This record gives sequence, structure tokens and C-alpha cells, in this order.
Amino acid sequence: MTSDPGMSRRVTRLENDTESIYELITEVRSTQDEHTRRLDGVESTVTEVRSTLDEHTRRLDGVESTLTEVRSTLDEHTRRLDGVESTLTEVRSTQGEHTRRLDGLGNTVTEVRSTQGEHTHRFDRLENTLNEVVRRLPPAP
Repeated sequence: MTSDPGMSRRVTRLENDTESIYELITEVRSTQDEHTRRLDGVESTVTEVRSTLDEHTRRLDGVESTLTEVRSTLDEHTRRLDGVESTLTEVRSTQGEHTRRLDGLGNTVTEVRSTQGEHTHRFDRLENTLNEVVRRLPPAP
């Protein structure tokens, strides 16, 4: 073998470069292992988040269903209240009619009382006249 001083230096440099490459590969492998562990953790977290979202979706579906039922019940109550309101309007109208009729009856009662007062006055005068006639009659034998 020839002993070329440059060759020995190149071989040494290549050996050093090879060792540096192996060290870099080891660091890269270590970094990849760390990234793999971290990605596994992220994947686990994403799975948990997905599970939580699924649970929230189920719960929201339940809430939505309940709200639909409440909305339906409110609509039914609105229809029933409309009916009650209509009935109350009819009752008020009938009440007004009864008030007018009672006012008329009150007026009639007032007229009857007035006429009764006139009759009482006439009977009083007739009674006074009869008393005067009886007083003037000769005493009975």
C-alpha cells in the first residue's frame, strides 16, 4: 500500500464524517421517537375531544328535542289562550247586554214605585174622604 499522507488524512476525515453522520442519525432517531410519543399524546387527546364532541352532540340533540316539545306545548297553549280570550270577549259582550237590560228594569222599577206612590196618595185622599163621610153620618139608632 502506498503511503500517501493525504490519503490517511482523507480516511480519517471520512471516518470522522461517518461517525458524525451516525451521531446525527442517532439524534434524528431520538427526536423522531420523542415526536412519536408526543403525536401519540396528541392523537389520544384528539380522540378524547372527538368523544366529548360526540357526547355534546347527543346532549344537544336531547336539548333540541326538548325545545321542540316545549315549542309545541307553547303553540298549544297559545291556541287555548286564543279560545279563552274569544270566550271572554263573548262574556263581556253578554255582560254589557245584561247591564243594559238591568238598567231598563231599574227604570221600570222606578216608574212602578212612582206610580205606587201616586196610588198611595190617591188612596190616602179616598180614605180621608171616606172618614169625613163616615163622620158626617148620623149616629146609628
